[in-house]
Amino acid sequence: MTTTNQPRIRDLTRPAPKGLTVSVASHPATDLLLTLMALDWDDLTDYDLGQEWFDELRSKVSEPTRDALNATTQSHSKIWSGFFKLVDGGPEGESVDEFLARLETTGATEIRRTLVGSFVDPEKVDKATVEAAVTGDEASIEAVISCCAEVADLADDLRKLFSRNVEDGKRDLLKALRGFHTEAFAPIEAQFAGAIERDARAKQAMVATMSPERVIEEATNGITIEPGSGVRKVLLVPTAVLRPWVLILEDRETRIFVYPVADEHMTTDPDAPSPWILKTYKALSDEKRIRVLRRLAAGPASFQELVEHLDAAKSTVHHHLRVLRSARLVRVSLGADKEYSLRRGVVGEAAKALEEFVEAGASRDEGE
Repeated sequence: MTTTNQPRIRDLTRPAPKGLTVSVASHPATDLLLTLMALDWDDLTDYDLGQEWFDELRSKVSEPTRDALNATTQSHSKIWSGFFKLVDGGPEGESVDEFLARLETTGATEIRRTLVGSFVDPEKVDKATVEAAVTGDEASIEAVISCCAEVADLADDLRKLFSRNVEDGKRDLLKALRGFHTEAFAPIEAQFAGAIERDARAKQAMVATMSPERVIEEATNGITIEPGSGVRKVLLVPTAVLRPWVLILEDRETRIFVYPVADEHMTTDPDAPSPWILKTYKALSDEKRIRVLRRLAAGPASFQELVEHLDAAKSTVHHHLRVLRSARLVRVSLGADKEYSLRRGVVGEAAKALEEFVEAGASRDEGE
């Protein structure tokens, strides 16, 4: 999966209606899988953790673990995102060790069935064909692979998955996951798990007090769902690894947003300024981004209209929109066409938050 010159949304779905409901799930194992998915991507400079962080993590992976990873998936594999169904099948807040222990007791055929079902469109391949493919029927395997050919690299991922004996595949999978967790991910798991839990609690509180559409927009830094687009349920899952990207998946009628943990939940230092304040003022420090905000104040615009307005390269405009969305200044609607619009009032909120933070320091010093 490539990351260069793409909108900072990974939408792996089909086309949410009246009666939309939202739930939130906290799963630390999600970030283990997302780290594996991103580990060999070509360009990770647009991620908050940065290329060097992923390079350092990659250097900790032993040769036996790398061999098990290579035996399990292709490089740049999307398959890891398919494990989300297995993760979400566990209890809220399940640790990575607990998830791996549960995976150990899950049948090899069930694991494969879940992975394949995560990517196959039921309108193109029926359940019986998927089941036959999982149990080794060659014609059914080809039917499953063919229906996924339009998604870059996914057909190759599935072909490699089906090329393995199902029990051997499970053995190598567990070896890869346990090795990567022990060697690279475990030292950072507690930090990420705390941030994920704090953010999930905050979003669950929002679900109790806000409309589903507003919760989705707040969690995803500005993604909106147009009425009548087809999904009845939305599941929000926080990630610390993929910040500030949003990964969009689906499970039948459920749209899954793996969204970036909010800045304020990434630190517990009471003396640190809100990362959101810093991001907002950074976003406002660039002339072209100010021009985008001024254009959107006049009304929504497509990406191409913003490219023409700035008279800049698409990659440059993508970058500016990522920064603006990360600072919660811009929203993007997911409908037939993506459209960007201004989130009004955010600049004033940032100015107020900055003033309150500065004045709080003065009050504390006076108290001392």
